[in-house]
Parts: sequence; C-alpha cells; structure tokens
Amino acid sequence: MLSLRGFHLLFILIAIGGADVFGVWALRDYDRTGSVAMLVLGVLTLAGGVALMVYAYLFVRKMDRAHIH
Repeated sequence: MLSLRGFHLLFILIAIGGADVFGVWALRDYDRTGSVAMLVLGVLTLAGGVALMVYAYLFVRKMDRAHIH
C-alpha cells in the first residue's frame, strides 16, 4: 500500500512529466507554426514544471524534518 507521502510524490512526478511533455510539444508546435501563443504556452508550462520540481524538493525536505515516511 502506498503511503500518503508516497502518493503525493507520485502525483507530483506525474504532473512534472505531463508539464514537461506538454511544454515540449507546445514549443515544437511553435517551431512548426510560428504561433506566439504556443511559444508562451510552452515556456509557461516548462516554468510550471520547474516550479513543481522545486515544490517536490521542498515537500520531501519538510517530510524528512517532520520524520514522516
């Protein structure tokens, strides 16, 4: 059985992967079509993926300090 911490980490990792895949797709679509909206969407989505990575790091650090496994 997956703990609440494990489920949360898994969910964050899936969200990071989804954001990265979508961001790369949007940037490739911008390269193909030249749509500025796709460029903005791709950059914002990849920035969101980075923000999720920072969040995951801070979450793990907080759980470790609280001795929650």
